Amino acid sequence: MQTWMRLQFFVFFFTWAAFISYWGPIFDDRGFDSAAIGLSITVSLVTRAIAVVTLFPLANRRWPLGVIVRVLPWLCAAMSFAFIPPLSLTGLLVLSAVFGIAYPTLMPVLETTASLGAQRRVLAYGSTRMWGSAGFILGAAVDGLVATAFGTGSLLWLFAGSLVALALTSLLPMGDAVVAAQRSGTLRGWGPLLTHRVVVLALAVSILVQSSHAAYYAFGTLRLVRLDASGLVVAVFLVLAPVAEMVVFRVTVGIAERWSLAALMGTAVLGCAARWALWALVPSVPVLLVSQVAHGITFGFAQIAFVQTLRRHIEPELVAPAQGIYSALGMGAGTAALTALAGRFFDASVLVTFAIMTACAVLALPVVVALGRAERRDVPAPTAVAATM
Repeated sequence: MQTWMRLQFFVFFFTWAAFISYWGPIFDDRGFDSAAIGLSITVSLVTRAIAVVTLFPLANRRWPLGVIVRVLPWLCAAMSFAFIPPLSLTGLLVLSAVFGIAYPTLMPVLETTASLGAQRRVLAYGSTRMWGSAGFILGAAVDGLVATAFGTGSLLWLFAGSLVALALTSLLPMGDAVVAAQRSGTLRGWGPLLTHRVVVLALAVSILVQSSHAAYYAFGTLRLVRLDASGLVVAVFLVLAPVAEMVVFRVTVGIAERWSLAALMGTAVLGCAARWALWALVPSVPVLLVSQVAHGITFGFAQIAFVQTLRRHIEPELVAPAQGIYSALGMGAGTAALTALAGRFFDASVLVTFAIMTACAVLALPVVVALGRAERRDVPAPTAVAATM
């Protein structure tokens, strides 16, 4: 299963590089302003939030995970070609809303599959997830070269073609029948997710940390473009973040099991506060390039901490809804709200935009303290089997 999972992470994050990093420049080049781009991303994030917290777990009750992970990429590939013709603002918003239901849902689907594999000891999460970072690195590099040679509009063709490749590779044998057959529990069985103090607090920190990345994801690349960075510099900028992720996923193999969730989450929170303060105060391309190294801390540690939460405190049948809530609120609704704010302020004041992101991260600090206290009083779920990172 580990080989199949590595391939899925690699190809998916190859596509994700264009979606998360070049979406702003692509539609900026088409004549849309920052407010319109921010609105289209927000609409996509809202529908994503609804999809991953309700439709994915509900679909997983009806169909096993092995079916969803093979059908969904084909649906995304078919829809992606609709972005290529010229679009009005209304058309962009409608298409963004529909696409937001399907494409971003692939992330919690793949993360759920990997988390279940880690619980069953058929894969090591850290070394497997590194392949996603590698895919993003290659995707960012290829996107930069293609955009420089053929213009940013050509990236939509590359994006659609890459999704076709993801759909084709998903048809390969998964390698673990138990994970492929996994279904979500009933809605009534979701109660422990909402009443387990450690899980709720870990989710709260994760939501604030992931949401604080909103301006960076939506307008980070555009910020460099407006600072007159070349296409090559932008590509290097995008590559540095996943390289930092890979390093973190590798070096935390030992400490992830030993550190408390509060320690892992706290590292991510402090990293976010420092990183976004730098973006707010220093309009320098070299400094912003160096700050990309912090992505391994701000994103990598938060991701590892949440996977540890699943493995230590969540029963297998609740992993899918837990991933759905995490993606819906952290990478969906929370990011949508802050993306809307970023779109409102970005053209007028980059300082205000990233000051808001810094404040979001700082709000997580008291929650981290409460998480540490809750951990000391809690005993992990007996069937949430630990596996080697």
